[in-house]
Amino acid sequence: MTTPPPRPGMLTYSGEVMACPLCGDGDGTHIEHAYVAARREDREFTNVHVNGITGEVAATPEEVSVPTGGAVGEGRRQRLALTGWCEMCGGEYAIVFTQHKGATYMETVQINEGPIYRTGRTDWR
Repeated sequence: MTTPPPRPGMLTYSGEVMACPLCGDGDGTHIEHAYVAARREDREFTNVHVNGITGEVAATPEEVSVPTGGAVGEGRRQRLALTGWCEMCGGEYAIVFTQHKGATYMETVQINEGPIYRTGRTDWR
């Protein structure tokens, strides 16, 4: 069986394996951090960060900012983001889900600093 060529921008590769959203390669992607920006419509956020390597949890707005996509920014309700990196291209990315006005937006955002697994940073601004 032949492996299909990488397709940048696609989140799947050869079935259930996630491809790098930056280079499209399906080998060597790592998701290591999860972020939640929780809130009711237009209220203050409660931001939570979970480090998938250490298991540490941070839950104060002063320590955590959640990556945002470009379509609706912070949105009017909750936002979830998974951040990771790719062994093949060395790039870092966030896959961001934002609830806004009855729709859920899913965006891939390139993160230009890093690598995440070495910095363990929680601030994206």
